[in-house]
Amino acid sequence: MGNFVNSDQSSDKKGVSFPLVALIVFGVLQLAFLALDAVFQFPHWVMMTEAAAAFFVTLVCVAIVARAEKRVGEADAIAESQLSHLADFATDLYWETDLEGMIIAAGGRLMSTIFPDKSRVLGQHYMDVINLEEAELEKMLSALQEIKPYSDILSKMLDPQGKRYFISLSATPRFNASGEVIGYLGVGTNVTRRIEAQGRLRHMAEHDILTGLANRYAFQNRIETDVSASDEDDNVALLAVDLDNFKAINDTYGHQAGDTLLNLVAKRIRQVTRGKDWAARLGGDEFVVVTHDVANPMDACLMAARLVTALSRPYQIGGLELHCSASVGVACAPIHARNARTLMKCADLALYEAKGDGRSCYRLFETPSDSAMAMN
Repeated sequence: MGNFVNSDQSSDKKGVSFPLVALIVFGVLQLAFLALDAVFQFPHWVMMTEAAAAFFVTLVCVAIVARAEKRVGEADAIAESQLSHLADFATDLYWETDLEGMIIAAGGRLMSTIFPDKSRVLGQHYMDVINLEEAELEKMLSALQEIKPYSDILSKMLDPQGKRYFISLSATPRFNASGEVIGYLGVGTNVTRRIEAQGRLRHMAEHDILTGLANRYAFQNRIETDVSASDEDDNVALLAVDLDNFKAINDTYGHQAGDTLLNLVAKRIRQVTRGKDWAARLGGDEFVVVTHDVANPMDACLMAARLVTALSRPYQIGGLELHCSASVGVACAPIHARNARTLMKCADLALYEAKGDGRSCYRLFETPSDSAMAMN
């Protein structure tokens, strides 16, 4: 459990100054008895006895009050400590900032894990401690500018070992007794497991379980964006890849050998593609490769040639050497198509041409007749 830490420890309450109170009371009593003596002319020894008795009683009362105040102060300190420990137990992170955004107090269960060095937190500006994406930062700044509470701001934090934590931040303004804003009081909730689980689910929804490549769903979503962003100086090429004799291998050697072959094909595709390129398995033995920064269609053809060569090399599976070639159809946006649907049709037509020309080769979509067919 993290410990509450505070950059200002000078909040001890000061009790009554006992000697000062005693002197004041003694002076008041002296004046009172002098007044009585002037009026009633009591014997001097009577006045002194009563004054001493009154002074003693006053001292006892002052001592009782001072002791009670000391106990109240001790009780306040205990209550503050207990509240701090309760906050440590109840929250993953919490903090207080002043009006300038400097952190003046912090604690919570994860405090000692993420920030074992307190100097990384106390006295630091809040924005220097948290790590926000641009959208989250804008949402927080909007609330701060209007002096409003904010919630569910997702922050990424690293512990000294580099382990990543996702923390959901929420905070509300702090006010003094006069109703003036003096800073913010906030809490952080560890949502790492939830975010990572969501990431795994999203990965499963967008990736082929067998090969780990993007699946058809992810391809359809992503290709639209890529084609829309293409222009004459930055073509996007779509390469439709089909294995030539996969069915024969799968039928002869079984599904396990077929699955192994598909995995090896995916691995070779990854080795051929460049940094910004990406690939997907649409199903069965159908793959696509999307390549960016294509200056002209011939650049895409060079990529297609490398794919044909890489995928046509023998495969070692279960002690057997299996041969499976590939055919590739190439189309580019915006040269051949200005939307994803038409681009896919163009690549498919080029693929059919490659298969018709003997397979284990690539063909570029380029003829006017093919273009007319793709538009239908």
